[in-house]
Amino acid sequence: MRGVTSLYDARKGDPVAQAAVDAVKAGCDVIMAPVDVEGPFQAIIEAVRSGQIAESRIDESVRKILRMKASVGLDRARLVNLDQVAAVTGEPQDMDFAQRVADDAVTLVRDNGRMLPLHKSATVAETEAARGGEPGAKPDLAAVVVGQALESSHGREFEKALRSRCPNVQVFYFDNRSPQSTIGDILKAVSAAHNVVVAAYVAHTETRQVMKDGKPSTSFGLLGPSGELLQQMLAAAKEKTVVVAFGSPYLIASFPDIQTYICTYAMASTSEISAVKALFGETQNHAKLPVTLPGIAPRGFSLPWPTNSGHQLE
Repeated sequence: MRGVTSLYDARKGDPVAQAAVDAVKAGCDVIMAPVDVEGPFQAIIEAVRSGQIAESRIDESVRKILRMKASVGLDRARLVNLDQVAAVTGEPQDMDFAQRVADDAVTLVRDNGRMLPLHKSATVAETEAARGGEPGAKPDLAAVVVGQALESSHGREFEKALRSRCPNVQVFYFDNRSPQSTIGDILKAVSAAHNVVVAAYVAHTETRQVMKDGKPSTSFGLLGPSGELLQQMLAAAKEKTVVVAFGSPYLIASFPDIQTYICTYAMASTSEISAVKALFGETQNHAKLPVTLPGIAPRGFSLPWPTNSGHQLE
């Protein structure tokens, strides 16, 4: 990795080769996808010949790798039939397991105490009747699915799960390819709604250096129009907005004004369903942050989920 090889002095040899030798010394069994295969390969051989690395150490790794391959049948069939992947992994028990994993992973990082849990609503007509029969009463919920480049599947299960609990929810999709003219409609809906949910899709990629107010700044995701839209939504309604990060949890580091923040760590449909369950208080797990969010929360941090009665879980 670049972060490792940058620690080595290129004047003293190939940094990639040096890092590979040290990785084996540290206990790594596989050097995965180096930018140069021949350099690390020859360096490890020379390290064994010179006695830096014991040959028994290499034998140990080889045995471990062969045992792992045999445990999944690669000693009998080396290739995977891609046409059978869905059938092999798509059994009901597999999907149930995947959903449980997603449910257990959802982490509450910030909570301003004003929104969660969201409450289920009835039909539009029933909602209006409950609020005095005023036509055009404020919608309970507005949801914005946002990302730099949304895929066709992003947000679909999220929207479906939201509508099953709040039929009159207004849902918008926006990425950097969306017409700028839609921003006004989104902000109008955000202003009118009682509560706002932002489903932010941020790929797990390296950070970027950008200029902000004339100064270099680190961006953790949502650059361009999508990031600008999120900033405008927070400026207009941060007290009633919960942001759910699908994918990278680091988004909040670029948007510290977020007051209520949930991490799912993945963009899978199971995570979309899990997030909605958590938003409505149907699950209250005890997940902890697996990473440190700079300036926000340390690794291992966790908040208790609010219950439907408004009391915090112990």
